[in-house]
Amino acid sequence: MRKTAQHAFKTIESDIERGILFSARALLLFGEELYLVDHYERIIRDKYISSGAEAIDCTRVDWDAKDVAGAVSSIVAVCDTLPMISERRVVLVSVSPGDEKSLGFVDTKPLASYISSVPETTILIIKSASFPKNSVLYKALDGYGKAYEFTRLDRCDLPAFIRGRFKRAGAVAPPEVVSEIIKVSGYLDREPRSDLFRLSSDAEKIAAYARGGRDIDGTETTEAVPPVATMSDVAACMGTSLETDVFAMLDAVSADRKGESLELLCNITSRGGNAFGLLALMTGQFEIMLGYREMRDKGASMDEIMKALSIKSGFRMKKAAAFADRYGADRIAQLLHRLYRVDRDIKSGLYSERLALTMFVAGM
Repeated sequence: MRKTAQHAFKTIESDIERGILFSARALLLFGEELYLVDHYERIIRDKYISSGAEAIDCTRVDWDAKDVAGAVSSIVAVCDTLPMISERRVVLVSVSPGDEKSLGFVDTKPLASYISSVPETTILIIKSASFPKNSVLYKALDGYGKAYEFTRLDRCDLPAFIRGRFKRAGAVAPPEVVSEIIKVSGYLDREPRSDLFRLSSDAEKIAAYARGGRDIDGTETTEAVPPVATMSDVAACMGTSLETDVFAMLDAVSADRKGESLELLCNITSRGGNAFGLLALMTGQFEIMLGYREMRDKGASMDEIMKALSIKSGFRMKKAAAFADRYGADRIAQLLHRLYRVDRDIKSGLYSERLALTMFVAGM
């Protein structure tokens, strides 16, 4: 099996810990996730520029796609200038969107040749949304410096990023909270509705909300005990995902609040969500409930049940158990069979999606 390449944000974090990043004299930070590009540029800048000296020891150069030779000449000139106060001069080159192709022009060859001789008193940082990897400039930056391409995070790396934002904000996010943030954000949707700028902002808002004088047990928080964010905090700051809405609806049913459960169903369907996606989620949850109830009746422990049912989310298992503990296995099995029938009724055209779901919830 082919090994998946490590994401650049993990690579650069490792390079920071080992001191590799700060030994480089030329850095290329590029990619679709400009949040990470900006984030690590700030880390490098703060490392080398003395407090109050940014105006004289940090030189910003806008890449001029219409005069590449002139831009290269300006970059080389400022790189050869000694810092006044700081440990090193930071030369920051920003490439505007649409100008990336010019990074592969023949006029960049003098800069490519210069990369290997950037003075040890300078660190050159080039920032761009994309970069032609077949260019001589890219090969020079990758060979004599360090190049990091920040693509969008996947479902393996995104939780680590979110936990890191909470840690930086002085709070803790349990796995179920991290999962809820990802679902509500839409970052991993086929057509993403969010980026890391928004996710970072959301994490900071939720952490601040969690720090608002309460902990998960209702006691006052202290600096020694970081607050733990809850699903309610996510709902208050971001709204809720379909899964959370379904859990809330089932909670209302089990507490005999039928009116509330029907109102929640109305809210879910009025948002224009896919009825079959909602059905699949409800059916999956009832299948878990039935499995839990049957195994619990036989004396199985919660760990044994989660392993047997391949459930990794403690939050989802907790919600299933809370509902199933109020009903017998026979009743849950009946409801599950009715859900299967709802699916057939909708597909056959016997009932509309909304009516079929409403009849099911009303009869629970």
